[in-house]
Amino acid sequence: MKFANKKVFQSFKSRKFKYGSYATLMTLIVIAVLIVVNLVVDMIPVRIDLTWNKLYSLSEQTYKVLDNLEDEIWIYYIGEEGNTNPAVEEIVQRYASYSSLISTGYMDPVRDPITAQKYIKDGDQLSAGSLIVECGDVYRVITQYDMYNFVQTASGLQVESMAVEQRLTSAIMFVSGASMPVAYQLEGHGEAPLDAATARQMELENFHMESLNLIGLDKVPEDADLLIINGPERDLSEEEADVLKAYLENKGRAIFLMNLRLEDMANFQSVFRTYGFQLSNSLVIEGEQGNYVVGNPLYLIPQINDHEIVAPIKNQGIPVIIPGAQAIEVQDTVRNTLTIQPLLTTSEKAYARSTDSEETSLEKQEDDESGSFVLAAAIEDNIYNYAANETYMTRIVVIGSSQFLNTGWESSTDLFMNSLNWIFEREDSISIRPKSLGVQPLNVTSTQLRIYAALSLIVIPLGCMILGLVTWLRRRNL
Repeated sequence: MKFANKKVFQSFKSRKFKYGSYATLMTLIVIAVLIVVNLVVDMIPVRIDLTWNKLYSLSEQTYKVLDNLEDEIWIYYIGEEGNTNPAVEEIVQRYASYSSLISTGYMDPVRDPITAQKYIKDGDQLSAGSLIVECGDVYRVITQYDMYNFVQTASGLQVESMAVEQRLTSAIMFVSGASMPVAYQLEGHGEAPLDAATARQMELENFHMESLNLIGLDKVPEDADLLIINGPERDLSEEEADVLKAYLENKGRAIFLMNLRLEDMANFQSVFRTYGFQLSNSLVIEGEQGNYVVGNPLYLIPQINDHEIVAPIKNQGIPVIIPGAQAIEVQDTVRNTLTIQPLLTTSEKAYARSTDSEETSLEKQEDDESGSFVLAAAIEDNIYNYAANETYMTRIVVIGSSQFLNTGWESSTDLFMNSLNWIFEREDSISIRPKSLGVQPLNVTSTQLRIYAALSLIVIPLGCMILGLVTWLRRRNL
């Protein structure tokens, strides 16, 4: 018995026991450190967005808006406390964390119908999952459907992107008293009304819409911040063209969405030539496979150039589809006050066919004009007015088709809204665009594939074998 006890006692002094005790102690220390670190990190308010498209991060424009706040703003979740969308709650909390003037709360229409009645207009109801942004007596309701952009697919509507920041920042600007630009939509020439989704987007981005018929007017209304001309089917009269020219010369802003027509619109063209461009009255056909929708070279997928209007679209890698487009011809010589920048262009293999052609084949014909062609352009004119002692700046965006708004693509609305914000000099608003919820593909080159294969099949297994062998040899000698 004494011999056995002595042997046990001596085992505590062995090198094997010492190394084992040391390893156990280090393991316990590491576990304790990890627990402490996790507890400390959980108490730190700093949050890092590791999503590929910064889904939960706020833009610089939002930070500027929050920095300029003067009054307290409340953001209410509609529904029971703790029953909110985690993604929406994460974004809202980033607003509250950044600004002490942003407060959050809950409002349950079921438990407090009297308070909820204040926010119900025109028979609408407050649905769970919505948000209310309020400052004093001014408020805006953001429904859960407004927080997402949808796309029509064969199986029905699917969520394409998240627009929570876009809606929240716009609502904060609205309730805090930011100015709402007045956009007049021209009518009287067969212009198409803007589709409901685009009109709703304008409302959410604080544009006030009005209709305008120039017949009998000697000038555009004074409160017009910009004009929208959407797919006119008939030409302006000479008097209307003169009124439009006078408006543009006096720091005017306009966006022209011009569909291809069989007849030349001489008075529209007269306005356009004043600013260094004209419409080609020719149908653009794309000859480069990959630059048009499969099977239809009339549905163009143009190349996106460098400009603040299209930069967010280009950075996200989202294609723009322009159906049935006509080319925009930039004059060879323009006055030095003009800056004309192409936004969308075709490939060099594109060709344009005149409207008086009787050819029905989409194959390139001898009389067709070869590309590349400009499909959309941004024009800026800066003229010094001696009488007013200031520079008058005119901004125009022209797109050779209005049908792109009806394609159902998210980039279509982005192109239109970015154009309006640039025209109105709200370039910062261009940066607040919806965040895609699509899966970002991992593009792996053949070289990278070989490297990854070598690492996973050779280097890592070989390293593990060597490490295991060294460990076994060391422990064998203990």
